[in-house]
Amino acid sequence: MITLYRLHDDGRLRGEHIVLPDSEPDHESEPGAGQSSNHPRLADSHEEAHELHTAQLASDELAPPILVRSDVLWIDLCQPDEQEQRWVSEQFTVVLPELEEIEEIESSSRFYLAGDGIHLVSLFPHRRGREPQTVNIAFHLHGRQLISVRYEDIGLLRLFRNHLRRQRLSPEDGWEVLLALLAMKIDYLADEVEDVYRALEVLGQQAVRPQALEDTLHGILLQERYNDKVRQSLLDSQRLLRQLTRHLPVSPRHKSRRQEIRDMLRDIDSLNPHTTFIFEKVNFLLDASIGFTNLDQSRIIKIFSVAAVVFMPPTLIASIYGMNFQWMPELDKDWGYPFALVLMAASALSTYLFFKWKKWL
Repeated sequence: MITLYRLHDDGRLRGEHIVLPDSEPDHESEPGAGQSSNHPRLADSHEEAHELHTAQLASDELAPPILVRSDVLWIDLCQPDEQEQRWVSEQFTVVLPELEEIEEIESSSRFYLAGDGIHLVSLFPHRRGREPQTVNIAFHLHGRQLISVRYEDIGLLRLFRNHLRRQRLSPEDGWEVLLALLAMKIDYLADEVEDVYRALEVLGQQAVRPQALEDTLHGILLQERYNDKVRQSLLDSQRLLRQLTRHLPVSPRHKSRRQEIRDMLRDIDSLNPHTTFIFEKVNFLLDASIGFTNLDQSRIIKIFSVAAVVFMPPTLIASIYGMNFQWMPELDKDWGYPFALVLMAASALSTYLFFKWKKWL
């Protein structure tokens, strides 16, 4: 899907979805029928757009409105097919990266300069249900225009588009769109760090309850994955912003943008220690929860061990009187059986009292 964000006369940046027709011709249509291509058309100036629009009205053609190329600040491609990629490449004279190129991790593939502008790839956090994910988005900066290519829809971009609709953001060119998007990403990462802190506080209280061990371990590992994705995104953003600082055009209008990049880098520097602390806290909670579980299991094993020792003397007495010898005086006595029972009970009780006296129980 292609979305063109145009800067209108009122200063608002509005998005318009571009629907391309099927590339294959309709073989069932009658030959010679006057069918015009309904591809979206872009003009290089307002005068050219007016002339083309007038010609459309004169010929009574049904076609999308003609857009002025310079008014388009942001071209967003979400899961584009070959036809959509080809159309954007032709209209804006840019070479778009493939999915395999976007997923590459070496620095030279994630930021480089070319004749058609600056190419860069940034890592964005994303949640699919409760599972943390990261999505690579490719950007191309050329003059006033920004082109983004992504193969998955993420919540952060939906929030960014919502801010544009509500006029919370008023970018004037592609640089401002990119910097606003990166600033929103850093704010989102900061919120993620705060959420991880709150979740770990709850898990810290659960760690002392061995009966909730499975839920506790699952929650700790989930927060560790969140923290890992946040740290990856922070490091990627830090590298990207430093590269942008080096290649930001030297002009008065870019002075404030350079300061904005410095502010974002300071925010990242302040968040990195938090991710390190969270990693240490996760390890501590894992050790603590496992330690409390081992302690609880030790209590259970201790009970079984004491029970085995308490019943050991009665078992010995019962074994002695279970011997099949001919000369055992107590066997012929009437009080032999109760005597053996009392002796077994007394030996078990004395062993238990001895353990209590030693404070082993």
